[in-house]
Amino acid sequence: MFSFDGYKPVDLSPQFEARIYRVDGSVEEGTNDPYGKPWVMKEGRFAGDNSLFTLYAAPPGGDEVWHQERMTSHHGSHVQGGKGHISHWAGVSEDMKGLWEFPLETFMGEAAVCNLKDLAPQAIKDPSEYPLGEGVRLLSKEGDVRGQEVKPEHLGNIQEGDIVLMTSPYTGLEQPWLSKSTCEWLINDRKIKMIGFGVPGIEWQYDLKLAAPDNSPIRRMLLGANIPVAHPLVNIETLTKDRVFYVGTPLNFVKSEASFIRAIALEEE
Repeated sequence: MFSFDGYKPVDLSPQFEARIYRVDGSVEEGTNDPYGKPWVMKEGRFAGDNSLFTLYAAPPGGDEVWHQERMTSHHGSHVQGGKGHISHWAGVSEDMKGLWEFPLETFMGEAAVCNLKDLAPQAIKDPSEYPLGEGVRLLSKEGDVRGQEVKPEHLGNIQEGDIVLMTSPYTGLEQPWLSKSTCEWLINDRKIKMIGFGVPGIEWQYDLKLAAPDNSPIRRMLLGANIPVAHPLVNIETLTKDRVFYVGTPLNFVKSEASFIRAIALEEE
């Protein structure tokens, strides 16, 4: 038997509190995840034994916090695969797997910790080299302070076949951004098996509204190469070692494009 003696577990999943509609008509306020999404639930009563349960949903028509009734498995820390998520996009790989088709070891194993705290934002010289950012955002101008491009030379501790945990202390447009060329290096040279992003910290969800096949290039590349993406993660910056053992497994059901996870890093003491 193996042992975790000598290792310290570090929780990489953000903790937040549900907003709950109670059966007595009261509403308990909650908090949001790192993306600003609330976790809304409805309490109910099971007639069989008068026990209580909570449904992961907002009231019909939504409420003042969440404008729609539906909730998704993309709230809070989660891992996503390609099939059923972006497999309908024009120009994507036909070989994308769903989460349920990956071996379990995809979601656990040795991980390289990449805290890009030294990539301080800089004034850009060539605005065309900086991506549009999340959603539709005007192009940057020369002299604007923006995050630096994440390049292979910044990721020297990544070994072939690793899980990658990536973060920085920067926010918004000052976050380091993962470029297509570096993503290609992660896929083809390092052959990483999974990646997790700290939020805030790394800009990788950009050019979302461009016409296919140019939209969301990093999501396209990673999921198209069957590299699941876990986010939003927290506490990566608290890890003191550049290599840890990561565990963040999806729920065991099929036909779901994403799954809640409890992401944990086991760090040698």
